[in-house]
Order: sequence, then structure tokens, then C-alpha cells
Amino acid sequence: MNRTLPPSRTPLSRAGRGRRLAALGSALLLLLGAYLAILAPPADAADALLSQGLPVTASSTESVAFPASAAVDGNAGTRWSSAFSDPQWLRVDLGVSATVSRVVLRWEAAYARAFTIETSPTGTDTWTTIHTTTAGTGGVQNLAVTGTGRFVRVNTTQRATQYGVSLWEL
Repeated sequence: MNRTLPPSRTPLSRAGRGRRLAALGSALLLLLGAYLAILAPPADAADALLSQGLPVTASSTESVAFPASAAVDGNAGTRWSSAFSDPQWLRVDLGVSATVSRVVLRWEAAYARAFTIETSPTGTDTWTTIHTTTAGTGGVQNLAVTGTGRFVRVNTTQRATQYGVSLWEL
């Protein structure tokens, strides 16, 4: 007597069992991903880079090879370098008044030991200091600040080296 099993009770081949296990594993991963997505805290949006490509002026430049515009061009291989004296400044025109919550300075080896970060509505007479230090470290300085203004200025008052001050990016 030959007995035929219903399709749901037919023994699976190794390939069939492998496919079922893969499908089950995929379903479990999808469920785990959905569970983690629901429980995960919302990600904070990255701060917008306000300075890139905007009009910039400086108190001086070492030479035409190191213009002020190089500090806001988004190119990590170009830089602004000042004359070899104190004080020096770099000023960015944001175009409109903006809230400034972070200033990132990417110094070249010639950095400022003492400097202020300032904002202004006009870029001329009225400047509000939003950060000050006399212990600048060079390298990348990621400064949490609170300020508002159309213009942002890095105002250096003491160089750390015999050279000018030099920023890869502001």
C-alpha cells in the first residue's frame, strides 16, 4: 500500500529546508529592524555649514596664494594665511542674520593662541563676543557658541608661532 502525504506534510529536501531557514532569518531581521527603529531616539540634524562659499574678508593675507576665500571654500587643501603680525581677523558675511551655534576652526600649524569669535549685524562697528580664549590649541577646534548676526569674525590677538595665523576652514 502506497501512502501519499499531503503537500504540507511532505519531507523537505536540504535545499528546501535551507530556503525556509533563510526566509525565517530574513523575517526575523526585518522584525528586529522595525523594533529598533521604533525604539531608537530621533537623530539630531547636522548643523548647517553657513560659511561655505560666502563673501569673506581678512585684515591681511600672506600672499595671493592664501586668500581669505580659501577658508570658506569647502576644500580642505586650501587655506587663508595672514601677515606675520598681531592682530589679524577673518570676517564672513552670512548674507542674512543667522543663529550661530557652533564655530569649527581647522587651523594649519600656524594657529592663534588668543582669539575671539564675534558676531555683528553690520560687520563694522558693533561686535558681540560669543567666544574668547587665551589658550588656543590649534588643530580642529569645535566651539559651541550662542550668538546671532549677519557677520561672524575670528579676531586673533596672539599668534602661537612666528608665522601669521592660518585657517584651512572656518
